[in-house]
Amino acid sequence: MTAASFLLLAALAVAAVALVRARTAIGSVRARSFAAPRGSEAVGVRYAFTAAFLPWAKESASAHPGTYLAGIAFHAGIFAMLARLMLTLVPLTPPPPLERALAALYGVALACGLGLLVKRRVSRPLRAISVPDDLIANLLVDVALAAALAAALAPAATPLFQLGGAALLLYAPLGKLRHMVFIVTSRRLWGRYYGRRGVRG
Repeated sequence: MTAASFLLLAALAVAAVALVRARTAIGSVRARSFAAPRGSEAVGVRYAFTAAFLPWAKESASAHPGTYLAGIAFHAGIFAMLARLMLTLVPLTPPPPLERALAALYGVALACGLGLLVKRRVSRPLRAISVPDDLIANLLVDVALAAALAAALAPAATPLFQLGGAALLLYAPLGKLRHMVFIVTSRRLWGRYYGRRGVRG
């Protein structure tokens, strides 16, 4: 195992432990319901993980379709990048056609990530509600995407990809990147609450 692979594996272990502990703590919070249910919690949870993500169900998305689509592409690239990052530990290389497709996805995701960052800095309302974590999280993801793109085009850059991924994983439990895990818990709690009240579903 190379030094970069070892660092990536160590970062993965640290991030996994920290994120699981935090998710367990949040998931253990249970508010007692006194009112009789008016709907189904299961229906509410199903809505929270499906239709609630559609643009017409999100006021900000319907008002800014370009940003919504850029966000979709950005997150798709991130998921693909993280999956490919894990494969470097095996190591396992995808077939060339798939690797080229992934490279294209990384490139699109990187462009979208940088575009979203520029919008956050240029837009006065977005800049007013931004915190340093917004900048750090975006830049770390962009660096990891750029390293993934480099590794897809030139396998010799794989150690650089692993180091960028390690930095991203180590930061994940500390800032907004935690939502990669918390979104599951928060969506489930939100869906159960509004499903039970018969508001969503």
